[in-house]
Amino acid sequence: MNNTSAAPHLKWYMLSLAALTHTLVVAMPTMCMPVLFKEISEDLGLSLVQVGAVWGIGSLTGIFTGLVGGSLGDRYGVRRTLTVICLLAGMAGALRGFATDFVTLSATILVFGLLTPAIPMNVHKVCGVWFDRQQLGLANGVVSAGMALGFMAASMISATVLSPALGGWRHVLFLYGVISAGMSLPWAL
Repeated sequence: MNNTSAAPHLKWYMLSLAALTHTLVVAMPTMCMPVLFKEISEDLGLSLVQVGAVWGIGSLTGIFTGLVGGSLGDRYGVRRTLTVICLLAGMAGALRGFATDFVTLSATILVFGLLTPAIPMNVHKVCGVWFDRQQLGLANGVVSAGMALGFMAASMISATVLSPALGGWRHVLFLYGVISAGMSLPWAL
């Protein structure tokens, strides 16, 4: 089942929105952390082991959310699911900026890590719904490139450009949170 016959021009909008969701909601807010860890660990007094635990805890939760996230899209539809998850991921991502120690940073990253792994399954489902077999590989390649672009961009600008410009790592996380939550609006519409 795909929607290409109903609105062929909309599939390119959906593909752009799906790629931007990978870039702005999943990749950039996730990949900003490693380059900000030096600043975060100095501010919160974290050891190298604590930094490693913080970084790993977000991925650990993906084991569970990955299984449930696709089912949510199947049950409630990808538009509703992505609307809610983008909003919640933005809020959880911004909460990381309020961390005061290892425990609060771990807790906020745990919540953030519970949400973002549900996005890729639903984004790839968007491709399956809007693109036929002859274009599905291209569509999935574009949304995967969106993820890669976000990883690269966040690694390049989070600590070197955004942190100094915004006044520190907390404000970088707030910015990414607002952008992520804002991505729920196009999905809602």
